[in-house]
Amino acid sequence: MKPVNSGSRSARSVLAVFALIVALGSVLVFSTASSAQPLAGKKVYLVTCEPNVWCHAYNARVTQKLKAAGISVTQLSDNFDPDLQNQHMNQAIAAKPDAILIFASNADAIVPALKRAKAAGIPTVNLNARLKPAGEKFVTFEAIADNHALGRFAAMNLVEGMKKAGYDKGNVFLVTGTKGTLIVQDRLDEFYKYMKKYPQYKVVADEDGNWDQVKSSQLALQILSKYRPQGGIQGAYGMADYMAAGIIQAAQQLGVSTGTTKGATVVTASNCTPSGVPLMQQKKLYGNATQSPIEEADTTATVVTKFLKGQKVPKTTVVKEERFTQDTLSAKLVGLCGKWPT
Repeated sequence: MKPVNSGSRSARSVLAVFALIVALGSVLVFSTASSAQPLAGKKVYLVTCEPNVWCHAYNARVTQKLKAAGISVTQLSDNFDPDLQNQHMNQAIAAKPDAILIFASNADAIVPALKRAKAAGIPTVNLNARLKPAGEKFVTFEAIADNHALGRFAAMNLVEGMKKAGYDKGNVFLVTGTKGTLIVQDRLDEFYKYMKKYPQYKVVADEDGNWDQVKSSQLALQILSKYRPQGGIQGAYGMADYMAAGIIQAAQQLGVSTGTTKGATVVTASNCTPSGVPLMQQKKLYGNATQSPIEEADTTATVVTKFLKGQKVPKTTVVKEERFTQDTLSAKLVGLCGKWPT
């Protein structure tokens, strides 16, 4: 029998141990990388609004959260322009991402693009506001605000504020976001439904401010001036609080006070931004509601991440909203409304 070469056997043992260490190290590195970025290689397109302040904060936050999970995000922005958004949808579809996240500029105009995405086998995620049935059937799932609640909260704030100011009747005007969106239509439906209970408060004007503070201020100047000889304006609703800020600015130019003191115009909003917090603290803006882009973006990132991991997600996820006034503004709400990505 041939004798065993102990030196060769020892060398082979050392090599085997070394190979095992290398293999285990590779597994460990792979495992660590996978746990840190479990969705590396996945890509999404975010077709959204910008440079609107709310949209910017939302876009920055949801992008941050998705990238932290290893997901590549490409943003294509329009300022509520359906034609430009259609071009962006074509660009996103051509890129064949793992999902398209869409903040529709117009509930009707977006339908053909959603249909094209579905035909191409690309999942779509509807953001912020519901779509009509014609669009919903092409959407994979959605993460949206409770816009019905936001409209109801605005009406509740106005009625409460006008009563607090001592008005047993009054003229009210509205400056809304872009009326082609169901964000606005749903809020208005609930606003008017609630106001029907209080016919002593009459809506005398309802204007589209297109989510723009300057335009909101211009419209408010016209309305406040027009109704000054007709008993004045007792209540005003700016659909976002930077729009309410525009109303307050117009009132100040005309020497009209805002708040709940005698003779003042009660102003409310229905989604909070950093500009609204100081106005509430100064008692110029009476009411508000959440719809924080921080909460909404975090909710969106959570459901999108789960979906891309292959987990089941609800068809519709609705973010819970909260109503508040000057008297109930808390530190938590200041954080949600006043501390956004810049």
